[in-house]
Amino acid sequence: MSAEQTLPSPTARESSPAQTTAPRDTSAAVVHSDNQPAAFAEGTPSRVTINVRDSGPGVSTTPQKAPAAAQKDNDKDELASSSEPDTAQKQTPASSSLVSPPSSPSRSPEIEVADVEDINQEPGHTKWRTLGSVPDPDQVREDIWDKFPYGGCTRPVRETADEIARHLQHQAINDDVVFRKLADWVNFYLSATEPFPSLWLNMYLEEQENWTHFLGVANALHIRWNGSMLPLPLQEHNGKGRQAFEDLLTSLAALTFRIAEIECQYLDNFANDDSIKPELLSPSYLEWLFTTLRHQDSAMWQHVQSRYHYDPARTRTRIIELAWRRPSQSIHTMTRVVQCLLTQARNMRDITEKVARIICVVFMITDPVFHPPHEVTDAQNGAPISRDVMLTRAFKFFQDVDGILQAFIKKQVATLSHEICDIMINRLADLLYRIATGSDALAARMLREGLEMAQSFPVEAAPTIIERAWKFQVWRKCFLEGRMEIRIYGVESMQNELLGVHSSYIKSKDHSREAFEGSWHPVVPFLCDFILENKLIDYLVGVESHPRLIRASANIVGFLVVCHRYTEAESNKIWTTVRESQDPGVVGALLQMLPGIFPIANYSLLLHLVTLLNEIPLADWDAKFTTYAQALVQQTVYKWREKCAALDTCDLSMDEAPYHCCVRLIRGASGDDSLAPPKRRTMFIFGSQTLENLLDFGPSAEDSLRLFQDCIRDIAKGTAFATGSIGVINILLRHPRKVDFATLAQDLQLADLLITELGQLAALMARSHRDSRGFDEALSARLDLLQHVIKSSPGSINSQRAKSLWETLVGPQAPNDQAREVALMMLINITTCLRERNSFIEACVSEYLPNLQPRFFTRNLLLLVHQASQYALFLRRTYPHADGLPSGTLGTDLLWRIALVAPADTVEQKAIETLVATYLDSPKTLGTTKAAIQHMHVEVVERCVGQLTSAAAQLKAFTDGTSSGEDEPMVVVASDEEVHARRLCFSRSLLILRELSHKIRAHPSYSPVPSANSLSMTGVEIFNGAPVTLRYQPFSGGSNQAMKSLQLGDLEKVRDLTHRFGTATGFSRFAVIVGGQKVNLDEYHDTTLRESGLHQKGLFLIKSIHSNDALPDMTSNRVLKPLELEVMGHFSTLYRFLSLEDELSRDVRPRHMRHMVTSRLQAAGTGVSKTVSSQRPSGLVGERQKFISGGIGSLNQDFVCHGIGKMAQTLIKASVTDAILSTNGEKHAAAGLVECLLKFLKEAARNDSSSNTLSENLQLVKALLSLTTAAEQVEDLRLASSLTVGSLSCIFEASLHSEAFFQDFKEAGQFNTILRRTLLCDSRQAIRADIAKSIRSICDHPS
Repeated sequence: MSAEQTLPSPTARESSPAQTTAPRDTSAAVVHSDNQPAAFAEGTPSRVTINVRDSGPGVSTTPQKAPAAAQKDNDKDELASSSEPDTAQKQTPASSSLVSPPSSPSRSPEIEVADVEDINQEPGHTKWRTLGSVPDPDQVREDIWDKFPYGGCTRPVRETADEIARHLQHQAINDDVVFRKLADWVNFYLSATEPFPSLWLNMYLEEQENWTHFLGVANALHIRWNGSMLPLPLQEHNGKGRQAFEDLLTSLAALTFRIAEIECQYLDNFANDDSIKPELLSPSYLEWLFTTLRHQDSAMWQHVQSRYHYDPARTRTRIIELAWRRPSQSIHTMTRVVQCLLTQARNMRDITEKVARIICVVFMITDPVFHPPHEVTDAQNGAPISRDVMLTRAFKFFQDVDGILQAFIKKQVATLSHEICDIMINRLADLLYRIATGSDALAARMLREGLEMAQSFPVEAAPTIIERAWKFQVWRKCFLEGRMEIRIYGVESMQNELLGVHSSYIKSKDHSREAFEGSWHPVVPFLCDFILENKLIDYLVGVESHPRLIRASANIVGFLVVCHRYTEAESNKIWTTVRESQDPGVVGALLQMLPGIFPIANYSLLLHLVTLLNEIPLADWDAKFTTYAQALVQQTVYKWREKCAALDTCDLSMDEAPYHCCVRLIRGASGDDSLAPPKRRTMFIFGSQTLENLLDFGPSAEDSLRLFQDCIRDIAKGTAFATGSIGVINILLRHPRKVDFATLAQDLQLADLLITELGQLAALMARSHRDSRGFDEALSARLDLLQHVIKSSPGSINSQRAKSLWETLVGPQAPNDQAREVALMMLINITTCLRERNSFIEACVSEYLPNLQPRFFTRNLLLLVHQASQYALFLRRTYPHADGLPSGTLGTDLLWRIALVAPADTVEQKAIETLVATYLDSPKTLGTTKAAIQHMHVEVVERCVGQLTSAAAQLKAFTDGTSSGEDEPMVVVASDEEVHARRLCFSRSLLILRELSHKIRAHPSYSPVPSANSLSMTGVEIFNGAPVTLRYQPFSGGSNQAMKSLQLGDLEKVRDLTHRFGTATGFSRFAVIVGGQKVNLDEYHDTTLRESGLHQKGLFLIKSIHSNDALPDMTSNRVLKPLELEVMGHFSTLYRFLSLEDELSRDVRPRHMRHMVTSRLQAAGTGVSKTVSSQRPSGLVGERQKFISGGIGSLNQDFVCHGIGKMAQTLIKASVTDAILSTNGEKHAAAGLVECLLKFLKEAARNDSSSNTLSENLQLVKALLSLTTAAEQVEDLRLASSLTVGSLSCIFEASLHSEAFFQDFKEAGQFNTILRRTLLCDSRQAIRADIAKSIRSICDHPS
């Protein structure tokens, strides 16, 4: 759009061309001197004096007003023409600018006035003002905004300012009119208000909104060039346009300084009023000034320079010149602004950026490339301003702001945040570096006065040292005097700066020590001296320090380390804090900080830190010390290896400090009862593991010997730390020895000391009732050391000490079975690895072990017996002609003894199994001939029978008495131990016989598995017809076998099928059930399978039909082994033993009860039919053996009926006496009786003969029901299930055999409740499941 459409009409008042009051030089707007106070009094001076002086160039002495209407029209025409080409400009020279050029008319005298109190001041500091320039303040205020460019009577100034901003930003500008008008108006405002400094604030506050919108006009110049290509009157030939552009920017810079000074007055007036929330404009104007001076990154300057070849340095030079000519209105003002901003920081936003921009402005006006085209003079006294003067004034600004900053830090002003502090320090440091770089003399003065140091380094290093020296001084003040936030900031900033110095001057190749001929860059030693001389380490890691400060100081300490200025003295100071501080946070922070310097420290420094670690009381040791010590030891080892690599040797050993630290922890953890158990375990584990890892690198032979001697002396004294010393010796012995331990143990009598110590510990363990964990650890440590002594120096243990040691380890002096187990395992380990004779082990296995009392038998005893047997064989092979070697049958003899005398429920079963395995699977057995093996097995049987005979005879003598040979009976009185031993011998011999028999039958080498008796093996290869496969399952009495199959041709006769079923099952008579129906195969006698269709009906159930007329051969399906024949040869002897008293029978294990029960049946079976008694002597044994093993085929029914009757009578008699479940043995016996009864009932044929056997049905039902009730109180779930399920199964099975029994069951009183009580109400799920399974099997049984 055009200018006429967008901009407002001119104002009503217009100044005449002769009314130009402001000179072109914008510096004329600044009048008061450097000594002018910060705040001015209200009102105008009441008394003045008059002075006549020569007026300056371009200053009119007759200012007057012109009609406003002319100004309106003229402004409108000029702004409209600014959008047209240059040729369209039509205006008079007088109206083209409000600032007179230097070639103004001749100068004339003018009258100046001043306050009376200023008369006696120096001429350079007197506030003289031109009389004609002191109009009425109200008129001046009105004229300022009436003359605002392009303004109008009705349109607010803010709207006009916004419109001008949009025009500058978005419209093409072809002439310099708008630039000149804006510059003239700004200069008019500055010059018109200059006489009234006391009214500046009121005038500013009244029109603050207008100044806010005018800021948009200034910013529009920068926003315009963000991608815009609109033209500007800045061509190289357009000198007027460039001059107007420079005038505008320079006048805006002067306006920025004025607004900053005004707002300083405002903040001074309300400094103590926290209710005021100031919204300042000066930071925004200074932001604009910062952007204007920053020509490298400004889009405006880049565009102007690239398109119009305009050098931004021209404008920057004028602005800088303005600032230096009037420092009281520029640099001093910005100092006050910084102070006011910091004071009001809590009430303002974005204070950090505002302060940073102000300091950056000062930084930019000290640009070293500033070269004005003419000499710059002071506007007050006319003195020339040199480069040194400029830098001195900049340094004065630096000192002022620095003083403000440090005062705020010291007073701990809450508004000074760490962000503000950081930005100020960094920007001031940049300014200081520029000042020091620009003036060598000033830099030397800074070093001399500010740092109090002589320049003993290259000149080029001075600015760097000055900058960092000041920063480090301020940061030191921060963490010494500031608030906690500022203190932490100071430490963190200092350590970050040191990191930068390290990267720039130590790590960098250009500035490394080599680049400076063997020394660091001067800044490096200076900073090290600064840290040490100011005792920063003492403060940062002192007792009164704070954990956050300590954690942040790691790089400060590390800087000294990497510069080789860190000494043991600093470590001692740190460790003093660790020892004396009562704050766990401080100690923890130090232990977290120190590992940061480990990678850059040398070996000697780390070794000193390890030494200091030994000074920490063990009561203070915790997880933090463990972590610290672990890192320290790892780095110490690493540095030691680096040292060895540098010396190119592997023969060095690490110093003893780390080893002593570990030994101290191990001993303290084992003997200091004041420590909590978790802490003691942690210390012991850490010390042990660390010491074991360190043994790869040392210690030296001398240190090792010293450690051994110290530990052994500790054991000899019997102190509380003896356990720890023993543990240390054990760890030292796990690695290649640098000392002769055997000789050392012999010389220092370590074996005697250790045996004595072990006896005392065992006695203490036996008496004490405390937690056994500590005792177990102490015992384990002593056994480990004892193991080393026994293996390396068995000769140091004499026979007396050996016997005492055995009694303490395994015998009666051992505190408990657990200790015996551990001791036996130690002996096992020793025996396993022995490759030479060992006197102590030989005494143990040959003398002490065979005489060990049975009550001390434990599980590991069998392992020791095995290893002792191997050791004996090894000695006989290695030393065939030596004397005093253990017997070759040592292991077997020990196993026989353990199996016969071991207490019940200990190791007897495992001993029997091991003994039998020795006769079956040992290499010696397998390496002999079959005849020798059979002879060996016969010897075992004879030995068992002999033991049985001897035990039985002695038991009989104990009970019946013997004769003295003079016809006078003599009763042998035996102790309970003797009776018990004979009973054990008797029962264990039986168990050995049975175990040997079962193992031989199950062993593939002695009992090969026979081939299956199936029809498929007896049939022909070519079937008669198409081959078919029939599946069948045999049933014999109550037992059933697995399903089987046979193949035959479908053209074979059914009579062939009948024959094959008989051959396969062994049944002489049987019934066939197929497809759920009984089938009479005789009806299909001559019919083929294909014609009968039987092969298509599914599974054949083959049920045996028992007959009393035919008795099958009990041995037809089984061949007795030579061992069994040998046992049968002693049958008459074994048979007599079955008549022993009940008490002995109950000693036999419950799982062998059925043998005893059936034996009694045989002994009492005088009423068995002649058919049974007429069999060979082994016939009844075969019946019983087949009954027990559940063999294939049917049993003799007379024997079965006789067994049912005897079982029923026994149960009835036991229930009447109420003693059936009084003891644990009786519970097992009752379960065995019920099991035998159920077996007999299942084997019985379901016919009338079986019903006659149960003569006392009601009493038997009651006996069985009483067992189910008593089983509810049995804790053993398996035994309770056997009693309950077996009793109910007997009732159900007997009910199937006899209708009378079932009626008696109904009359017993529990018919309606027994199933609910056992199947539904019983809380034991396993029993309920077994009962349900039993009922289901009965219901599914084919009948």
